[in-house]
Amino acid sequence: MATFNITSLNLVGNKLYCNYHHSVLPMATLQVVYSERYQKLRSDSLVPLEDHVTTFPTPVLLLQIPHQFLLHPPSHHAYLAAALSSLNLPPQFVPKIISLALNLATNANPLECYSIVAGLEYLRIEQIDQTNDYDEFLRAQFRDMVDAGMTPTDDVDYLVTNFMNLLDGFGLESAPSTEEGASTSAIDKLVKKGSFVASSSQEGQGFDEGFTCSVCLEEPQAGDKLIRTNCSHVYHQSCLLPWLQKRNTCPNCRCKLDEQ
Repeated sequence: MATFNITSLNLVGNKLYCNYHHSVLPMATLQVVYSERYQKLRSDSLVPLEDHVTTFPTPVLLLQIPHQFLLHPPSHHAYLAAALSSLNLPPQFVPKIISLALNLATNANPLECYSIVAGLEYLRIEQIDQTNDYDEFLRAQFRDMVDAGMTPTDDVDYLVTNFMNLLDGFGLESAPSTEEGASTSAIDKLVKKGSFVASSSQEGQGFDEGFTCSVCLEEPQAGDKLIRTNCSHVYHQSCLLPWLQKRNTCPNCRCKLDEQ
């Protein structure tokens, strides 16, 4: 298993017309927020087996820039550089933030200022090799669920045994199946067509109140990434995609994905 770390920067800046009172000139603002995301990829596909936010956007800097600095670019540059140096940002990001600020401050009049939000996302990617060891594949999936607190017990052997029994109950094989998983192109097409994000209200999303994903038996929470198959069954993306890597059928109705 290989691990990669990628940090990205998303900059949003606007020039504002600000009202001010008495002799106090308006100040520009720079906010830096930080979030973390985790993805698990299979080595032969770009479709994530797992994709979730582990740390939601959190402010790490809220800076107000006095208006007199906006009118003097060297002072403006030095003020921002000093403030950003305390964050230990990747070196390529600091010039981008400062450049946007200087551009927004160009030709600023006494009633103009700016607002910038710099979003930093730290992405941790784990890439796993496809394995023919079905038992070890299951154990890896259940270990991840235990680590995430998604199971009622931390006994991986018990979870694997129960899952095998569940497969037998549905008339499926508990040993590695000769059935091939769905093609990468079919999975990619399904993700593009059927993906959506759960909202705080289930109305209008195509499933009833109290609906649970039939793979993990959990109710979708606001912000969860869901996916709807052409046979109209809804699952968590992180639940359905590993299944489709092994089997080319909907877990509910056994409809073949490549025939949908």
